[in-house]
Amino acid sequence: MMGEEVMIERLKNLERILLNKSTKLQVDGLLDGFQALFDDCNFPAIRRNKNVDAFINRYDPYVRDVNKSRMHYDDYEMIKTIGRGAFGEVRLVRNKLTKSVYAMKMLSKFEMIKRSDSAFFWEEREIMAHANSDWIVKLHYAFQDPNYLYMIMDYMPGGDLVNLMSNYDIPEKWAKFYCAEVVLALDAIHSMGFIHRDVKPDNMLLDREGHLKLADFGTCMRMDQSNEPYSNAGIPSVGSQILTIKKTNDS
Repeated sequence: MMGEEVMIERLKNLERILLNKSTKLQVDGLLDGFQALFDDCNFPAIRRNKNVDAFINRYDPYVRDVNKSRMHYDDYEMIKTIGRGAFGEVRLVRNKLTKSVYAMKMLSKFEMIKRSDSAFFWEEREIMAHANSDWIVKLHYAFQDPNYLYMIMDYMPGGDLVNLMSNYDIPEKWAKFYCAEVVLALDAIHSMGFIHRDVKPDNMLLDREGHLKLADFGTCMRMDQSNEPYSNAGIPSVGSQILTIKKTNDS
C-alpha cells in the first residue's frame, strides 16, 4: 500500500509541474518546445536521416491537430493599430468568440533575434503574467506563429500620461496621486526581482477609471541577490557597470 501511495504522490507532483503556469515545463511550454523541435527537423536535408523522417511522419498529424486547437492570430478581429515599437506593434483587437477587447502586442521574431542583446521578452512575459498587482498591465494570453510572438494584454482606454498632460493642466493633487501609483507599480516589479529601466510617461497607462498601470517591460532586467541587474546571458549589464563606476567616482 505504501508503494502505491508513493507512486500516486509522484504522479501528483508531475501533474503539479505540468499545470503550474510559473514553471518552464508547463504544458504550453512543452508544446512550444516540441513544436520548435518538429519545425527544425522538418527540412528535406535533415529528413534524409531515416530516424528523423520517421519522427516527422509519426507526429505530423498530432502537430497539425494541436496547432488547430491552440490559440492563434485568427481568433482575434483587428480594430486598429494603437502603437509601434522597436520589435513590432500594438493593435486593438476583439476576441471573436468572447467579444472581449484587448491590446495585442506583436513582436517580430526576426527583429528580436537580430537585436537579441536588447530583447527581453521572457522578462516582460513573466512580469505581466505573474505580477499580482493592480498597478501592472495584465497579460491574459501569449502564443506564437513562425513570424511573431503575440501577447494579449489589458486594453487601457485612458491612453498614456503624455496624452493626459497634453490635454490638461495637471494640478498638484493629480501629480501626487499618479506618483503614488507609480511607486506602487515599481514596488511590485522590484519585489519580483526586476528593474524597469524605462520609466517614463509614455509607459504609464490609464484604465477606464483613471487609475495608472505601468506597461512596456521589454527593457526590464532581473536583479541578482546583490541587487545588481543581470542580462539574459548571465553577465552584468552595461547599466550596472555604469552605476558601479559612478558610485566609485562619487566616493
